[in-house]
Amino acid sequence: MSQQDLSRIGPSLQKWGLAPLGEEPTFAFLGGGVSNVVIKVKTSKGVWVVKQALPQLRVSDEWMADPSRIEREAECLDVIRKYLGSEFAPRLFDLDRENFACLIECAPEGTNTWKEELLRGKIREGITEKVATIMYQFHERTRGSEIQSEFEDISNFIQLRIDPYLNAIASRHPEIKVEINEVIRSLVSVRECLVHGDYSPKNILLLPDGRVWLIDCEVAHFGNPNFDIAFCTNHLLLKATHLKSKAHLVEAQKLWSVYWRGIKSTTREPEAVRVLSALMLARVDGKSPVEYFDPNDKKFVREIASNQIAKRTTDFQEICDALMENM
Repeated sequence: MSQQDLSRIGPSLQKWGLAPLGEEPTFAFLGGGVSNVVIKVKTSKGVWVVKQALPQLRVSDEWMADPSRIEREAECLDVIRKYLGSEFAPRLFDLDRENFACLIECAPEGTNTWKEELLRGKIREGITEKVATIMYQFHERTRGSEIQSEFEDISNFIQLRIDPYLNAIASRHPEIKVEINEVIRSLVSVRECLVHGDYSPKNILLLPDGRVWLIDCEVAHFGNPNFDIAFCTNHLLLKATHLKSKAHLVEAQKLWSVYWRGIKSTTREPEAVRVLSALMLARVDGKSPVEYFDPNDKKFVREIASNQIAKRTTDFQEICDALMENM
């Protein structure tokens, strides 16, 4: 944890008065990916997580984003607790709009991210089904709801997903730019329900008491649910490729099938496959490539994803079969 990170959150800590006068809090850096500073703060008054949105993301390419997106995150945490249940997201205690920071409930000791477990090769019974069920319930329960106006603005989605992921690969792969632009149009034009926007294993917390928390919803918007199922499935497929694990591939297939059995708009599944192919390429050649791929992984996925995009593939199993060749 850098002194710069601590200095960023200092004004918010002072505003919230988390520590008694004269007491020095203890800090632990929790990461925050490339877009945020996330710090665990402990004082005699309690333990919290402070999250602050960064205006410039920590990647090799220039990537700017409006830090006021922290307000969208706060709103979405409340929506998750209201529409799914209070056990599915941490409590929001306070929001510092001036410093783009929020104060949220800290997960108990023994909590892991689903990503950590998957990368260790651990597959816990029933977790994939639970994650898929939470996702389709999140989509179904917010479909056509009164919250649409609160989440109508998709500028965060454009800045944090469409531009750095899909527009980036369209620029770098002009031979399939037309097909990628078709996917982009479907994602920005359809408005059906609340979309998390970062529904990935790193943002799914597995609590020791069996609860599952959804976090990091700064990209939430009222839009096309295909993005979430494609985004999450893509992470499982990439981990299966990296680990050369048929078991992880089976979990990806399970996530996909459980979601589509629960969702009502099954006619969208072929379109979701096209989103998936584009996101596979984006996590290799976009502005936020997965950190665990080696050059061989990148080459393999790049070839498969580019081919599937060019063919406008709508068959999920075809993608799985192609990846299976490397396992």
